[in-house]
Amino acid sequence: MQYLINTCLIIFLIVWFLLGAWLIARYSVLFGPHKDDPAESAGARSFGVAHIVAVWIGGAALGFYFLLR
Repeated sequence: MQYLINTCLIIFLIVWFLLGAWLIARYSVLFGPHKDDPAESAGARSFGVAHIVAVWIGGAALGFYFLLR
């Protein structure tokens, strides 16, 4: 059972890091200024990016915690 859980955690971490790489590769499209909303401030965009990064790091930390536990 432990082998199955560790395998699932490894698969999760691989997918999680691939998602992170995709987010970095598409950074300007996902987090750049939006053409339809010129009133959106740079602060609002940076808050969104900080939230996504915090969730991504938290997910990776939890995955590693349970993998190495």
